Amino acid sequence: MKHETKPINISMLEINTENPRFEMVGNQREAIGIMIESQKNKLARLAQDIIENGLNPSDLVIVTPHEKHKRKFSVLEGNRRVTTLKLLVNNDLIAEKHKSLLNKFKQLSSEFKRNPIKEVPCVIFTDVDEANRWIKLKHTGENDGVGTVTWDAQQKARFEERFEGKATYALQVIDFLKKDNDFDTELKAMLSLIPSSSLQRLLSDPDVRDVIGITIDDGRVVASYSPNEIRKPLTKIITDLARDDFTVKEIYYKDDRLNYLETFKNSELPDKTIGTPKWEIITPNPPKATKKQNKKSKPLSSARNTIIPKSCIVHIDSPRVNKIYRELKDLDLRYFVNSAAITFRVFIELSVDDFVEEHGLTTAITAINDKLSNKISRVSEYLKKEKHLTKDELKPINTAVSSPNSIFSVNTFNAYVHNKHFNPIDSDLKTTWDNIEPFITKLWELK
Repeated sequence: MKHETKPINISMLEINTENPRFEMVGNQREAIGIMIESQKNKLARLAQDIIENGLNPSDLVIVTPHEKHKRKFSVLEGNRRVTTLKLLVNNDLIAEKHKSLLNKFKQLSSEFKRNPIKEVPCVIFTDVDEANRWIKLKHTGENDGVGTVTWDAQQKARFEERFEGKATYALQVIDFLKKDNDFDTELKAMLSLIPSSSLQRLLSDPDVRDVIGITIDDGRVVASYSPNEIRKPLTKIITDLARDDFTVKEIYYKDDRLNYLETFKNSELPDKTIGTPKWEIITPNPPKATKKQNKKSKPLSSARNTIIPKSCIVHIDSPRVNKIYRELKDLDLRYFVNSAAITFRVFIELSVDDFVEEHGLTTAITAINDKLSNKISRVSEYLKKEKHLTKDELKPINTAVSSPNSIFSVNTFNAYVHNKHFNPIDSDLKTTWDNIEPFITKLWELK
């Protein structure tokens, strides 16, 4: 192998007029011009990086002696870098039609002149064919392992974690599941194959995290439930991501992810009555789960502008009621507080009516004129008797029936519809939902 390594002055380096990046051109000016056309702002970003960090010492420019000029060299590999350096030295090489790029390079040149690079470390090959072998290996993929084997998303994330102190949410969850002895064995074997960028997209969404039962604390994934509980939604997510027909389009935008959350079954969601002290999922010893006693309502999120949180999942088999439920997750209280309040009242009554009819809790004669308060009382007694909900869990809805002045009483709901002087308050509406969510969720769960 005939080659040597030495620094070469930038002025002695000639851009390859037969660069595989573009069609053959006739001279240096054309070669630089077409490089500018094809790369544009990428050259400016490369210039900034060179100014800040210098040239990559592990990736040398490959050249061969020029056929006509004895002291010059033709660049076989590294044409973008050499072009960028030439533009930093001489802005006039950029045509006026690229005015934006020209202005950027003028600014960058002033920085470059403070610590200029005059020589470029190069590998000189006398045999072009030998040089091209290495260039081909660099640019044509793995070549059955002979070329560069690129990192997948998980490997990139691990590098960032170990050497840059960055641990993606996806990588933390994957590592947790790999160490989880109770996680499905077949799914565990597929963890290295799932698109971690898609998992990261899901975990970066606060509504998705709320469903799973995790939060982010200073870049660390923190669980609010026991491993047994957060394993449920994570199993569903990993199963979906591992599907052959899965595409990122299913979860790419916010609305896509919200629609995806609606596909979770109750059995795939954490039991909110079973909690633990918050714990980092990378810890080897998570705290033991305990049954929550006298569970307090969830604090309202400052970012929440809907009555029903977007992360809430209630499976409703009535098409019309389901549409109303979805609308309550979309109606922005900052602009549609009256519409939301009236819709909320309708949603509650239709949910109760459906349950009453399904379980035969009223007669056909009384159903037409039965008050909402009576129907709620009847349903509440049934849920308590059948031990579907506890007395504490039913207290909010019972208060709505028995306390006419309560912000979530039936009288208040009626006033939203019939009293032109009564203005609903967005925080009251959200508090109402937080209090009666277990009741409404149970009605549709028992369908």
